[in-house]
Amino acid sequence: MIFRRPKLKIVFLLSLLVLVSAAAGFFVGIILSSVINKKKEDPKFWKESAMKQLAKLQPTETQRKNFDTRIDVSVQELVELRRQGIRDVWDVIERTLADVEKELTPEQKEKLKEIRPKKPKEAE
Repeated sequence: MIFRRPKLKIVFLLSLLVLVSAAAGFFVGIILSSVINKKKEDPKFWKESAMKQLAKLQPTETQRKNFDTRIDVSVQELVELRRQGIRDVWDVIERTLADVEKELTPEQKEKLKEIRPKKPKEAE
């Protein structure tokens, strides 16, 4: 057996522990990052975040109601800007694909149909 020496066995096991911990941390980080990014895309999160920042000003109840109304309007504007941006991006993508498709052979057109990106709901 290769691990007849206790020191070598300890070094091997500690190295294995470090590798397993690093791999686990990597995958947990990826999962956590995707959860956080998904949450940041939610307009409710935008409003909550803005209201938390404005709460630092210690507003009166009247001010808080006014802030709430204004933040709602702003969030709706941001949602519409985001949708419009996505639509604009897909317009560019579709124009580019249409230009590219003009130069393709029939076999290449079939392959393009397979690999063509799918338009998200927000872009319609």
